[in-house]
Amino acid sequence: MKKIYIILATLLVTGLSSCDMEKYPYSSVEESQYLTTMNDFTNARIGIYSYYRSITTGGYILTPELQCDDFHATAGFSNSYGNQYRWDFQSSDGNVEGVWKNHYAHIARCNYFIDGYNKVLDGTVTDLNGQYSLDISPSAVLLVSYIGYDTKEIRVDGKNILNISLAENTENLDEIVVIGYGTSRKRDIVSAMSTVKGSTISAASTSNVQDALQGKVAGLDIQSARYAGDDQQIYIRGARSLNAGNNPLIIVDGIPGSLGSVNTYDIESIEVLKDAASSAIYGSMGANGVILVTTKRGKKGVNREVNFNSYVGLNVPHMMKLQSGEEYAQFRRDGYRYAHGWDNPFTDEDVFTQSELDIIKSGNYTDWQDLLYRNALTQSYHLSVSNSGEKTRLLLSFKYDNEQGYYKTNDSENYNLTLAADYDLANFWTLGTTIRLKRNNVSGFQKLNTEILYMTPLSNPYLENGDLNYFPNPLNTSGYNPLADDIPGQFVDDTQNNLLNLNLTSHVKINKWLSMHTNFGYIFSDYKRGYFYGKNAYRNKGVKTTSGKDYNNYDQWTLNHIITYENSFGDHNLIVDLVGEIQSRRYDSGTLSGDNQSVEYTSYHNLGSNAENIKIGSSFQNWALASVLGRLRYNYKNRYYFNVAFRTDGSSRLAKGNQWAVFPSGGVSWSMKDEHFMQDVNWINNLKLRISYGTVGNTAISPYQTLATLSQSAYLFGEDSSNKFYVYSPTSIVNLDLGWEISKTVNAGVDFGLFNNKLNGYVEYYNTKTSDLLMKRTIPSFTGFNDIWQNIGETETSGVEFNLNYNPVRTKDLNVDISLNASRNWEKITALISGEDLPNNKWFIGEPLGVFYDYEKIGVWQLGEEEAAAQYNAKVGDIKIKDQNGDGSISAADDRVILGQVRPKWMASLGANIQYKNFDFSFNLNSRWGYLVKPSPYDDVTMDGQRWLPSIDYWTPDNPSNSFPRADQVSTYDTYRSCNGYQKGDHIKIQDVTLGYSFESLFSEKVPFKKLRFYVQMRNIGYLYRAAEFDIIPEQPNINFTVPSSYNFGVNVTF
Repeated sequence: MKKIYIILATLLVTGLSSCDMEKYPYSSVEESQYLTTMNDFTNARIGIYSYYRSITTGGYILTPELQCDDFHATAGFSNSYGNQYRWDFQSSDGNVEGVWKNHYAHIARCNYFIDGYNKVLDGTVTDLNGQYSLDISPSAVLLVSYIGYDTKEIRVDGKNILNISLAENTENLDEIVVIGYGTSRKRDIVSAMSTVKGSTISAASTSNVQDALQGKVAGLDIQSARYAGDDQQIYIRGARSLNAGNNPLIIVDGIPGSLGSVNTYDIESIEVLKDAASSAIYGSMGANGVILVTTKRGKKGVNREVNFNSYVGLNVPHMMKLQSGEEYAQFRRDGYRYAHGWDNPFTDEDVFTQSELDIIKSGNYTDWQDLLYRNALTQSYHLSVSNSGEKTRLLLSFKYDNEQGYYKTNDSENYNLTLAADYDLANFWTLGTTIRLKRNNVSGFQKLNTEILYMTPLSNPYLENGDLNYFPNPLNTSGYNPLADDIPGQFVDDTQNNLLNLNLTSHVKINKWLSMHTNFGYIFSDYKRGYFYGKNAYRNKGVKTTSGKDYNNYDQWTLNHIITYENSFGDHNLIVDLVGEIQSRRYDSGTLSGDNQSVEYTSYHNLGSNAENIKIGSSFQNWALASVLGRLRYNYKNRYYFNVAFRTDGSSRLAKGNQWAVFPSGGVSWSMKDEHFMQDVNWINNLKLRISYGTVGNTAISPYQTLATLSQSAYLFGEDSSNKFYVYSPTSIVNLDLGWEISKTVNAGVDFGLFNNKLNGYVEYYNTKTSDLLMKRTIPSFTGFNDIWQNIGETETSGVEFNLNYNPVRTKDLNVDISLNASRNWEKITALISGEDLPNNKWFIGEPLGVFYDYEKIGVWQLGEEEAAAQYNAKVGDIKIKDQNGDGSISAADDRVILGQVRPKWMASLGANIQYKNFDFSFNLNSRWGYLVKPSPYDDVTMDGQRWLPSIDYWTPDNPSNSFPRADQVSTYDTYRSCNGYQKGDHIKIQDVTLGYSFESLFSEKVPFKKLRFYVQMRNIGYLYRAAEFDIIPEQPNINFTVPSSYNFGVNVTF
């Protein structure tokens, strides 16, 4: 009876979803024609529901699961009705046999319904050419569906061949995207913008949003993080400014913020506004492009949902390859031979100290990198709960990250807590709030610079008694043992950053065409650092202690009010936005430090006990920005689009009279595919042309730069250092004409979708001209001042971007998505104030903003070139520099040239996502081309053997290399040694590879999981191509840092 009861309850629940109570008479059709269409099943479902009501006494009594929890039979019901409710029939209730016959008859009808439904559900999948075959009834109905197209229902009617075509589903074009101060249909966009879904960001096993965004947008240049919390510079379409900053504006839920304030699992989508027409609505803040982050919120109609995501992994560093013990020993021998006559006899006793000879004899060379660095454990845990009621929607999210650094002293952890709530105060008024709290703790972060090179493979880190050998290099007592920081209490460096983000929103729908939206955002950041370096710590080298505290905090509030009018008049659609915004930021910082603390145990908690070099410093900044925006968006027949906007900004950073500026922008687009003459071109599904123009400003300089400044200096009387007083002297002169940097951008693009939208993407061209560049200029000292801020110079950037998405296979069991984006950027300085290059700043008219300007190395002077080398005061084995003007001498003024640029000319990314049944596989490749890197310490090698070197190919009489100069025990610093370091940065990197398996179908009936997925992911695991030599990591060519490879195992669970 329980099974019967469940079946009936299930059918009733199904029936309740229909509001059409029309009966379908069973006797009106033949069986062969019955239950062959989806409409038949709808009517049959209604009939079953209606009949069940009739056998339960007119619908007054339903089964218990379909009643409310507190329903019970009362005196108002007869005993018969009450017993039926309890499924407790008595002989006194009448014809018990008849009651049961009615129920069983109805069950038979239910079984007939289910059997027919299963028959209709028979189906197949077409092959790649669209061919298919089915063994079905001549009266069957085909239900044909395909991703990106509307489902079609077709009656067979005895036909043996059916050629079927589906209409394109325009849902993708009608997808709503965030555009800043509002939203828009994707088809209405007239400017250059790209969207990255939140699922793409959360799929990356990293706590760094920038890392997850790398390579996802054409023209967006982001390099990989080197360590936890490392936010690298972001460039959108290159650099434009020399001094005022090139960072894009980050907007989180309508309020200026940072990518680091949001955890990766909370992101709903990211939009990147790349041209001035899209970013000009943010005025001076949007000079370098805008990144819009929309976070997740509770959704209407979604019952309680719990998500748990976690991964555990290992970060493996790839530190710069240095000489092995054998290589270093041979390097020392070669240096001795050259200094004492290459062919003269010698022994190791002539070259090495006794302690070094012992190590060589034993073969127990010291690998200092192995002692200092480690494979680091990383782990992340995320839990979110969302729920919705009739008027309320909630989302609560918590994420914890713990990441060891590859320096053994370094650890980092993050706590992220987010609460998002929305409440419908009325059917026209919704209030919302978002609270985000983040705490970041970092301990033991250090940077050894090139001093690690004083530790050689022939130096012993420990004494015979096990104590630390503080000066292990017998040849160079400047080298102090970096392992000293591992001694408990000797190296303490703790930072804590607490961040609060509060957003309050109000949305009022005044009527069907007018709405009002208000955002208020508040950010408070509190940063603290405490450090203590003991007497024996690496930095103090046994002299005295150093300790101190740094702090800085800022609070920023933003208020914007948006009124939107939207209405349609026949084929005309009009949207008008009016925006008022004001924001203010206050910044406060301070520092306390001193030396020679008497009691080391108290660390940085007792700074008052410092006896020497006590320093106290503080600073304060405050600025404000007021803005007004008007924007009009119009389209005709969803075919012709026109946008125009005007924003006025007033900045407190600039001089009076120049604080306000107007930034206009606009764009038009034409959907050619919607024209009548394109309707028969079936292989083109979408074709839109667009062009836009916009003006933006930039004031990203520190406040008070328009004011004259004074510097403090001490005036000493006699020899007593305490007998002094402080005086102030002018430093910077005031510039009352200091104004905005202005950038004007033209953008043209084509959006396309071909071959049933299997192939879609866009092509862009842009040109940006920036004038009135902000720069601090040095002026002659006889003026009484040192420098002045001025608007000088002009730059220009232009380029092309390409994005392609290809979906070759989309079937029930197999889905393949391939994406490719590429960009080429040209940037150059077109004018400077003097009309001449400024070599000391490395600014050259007609050249990129960031260049390497140095001597050009053309090799090493070889045997037989002694006379020519002597002309340049060089010897055989020295670096050979190109004499650019052929005057027989090398000088900084005449012989330094531009060797290459800092930022890449080309960038390209390739990604693929393959899903086969429950398996998923994806990979992403990133590449950068056409730029140089200068790896340290290759640009600062010394060849006398007293310091450890990278594994290089150096010159000897027996090895006439042109790579690096000779090994020479008595050599000094080479004037041109910096030329050694330049390498091509071109590379193709394997950014990530992921393999996952989902258990939805296997567990859905056994455990309460909506989703259960396990995966493995590898990130930054290697290069398919790398132009740089010596295994240099081109993204981080530095001895101190690296981009570690990570190997992670993770799980995604939805309850």
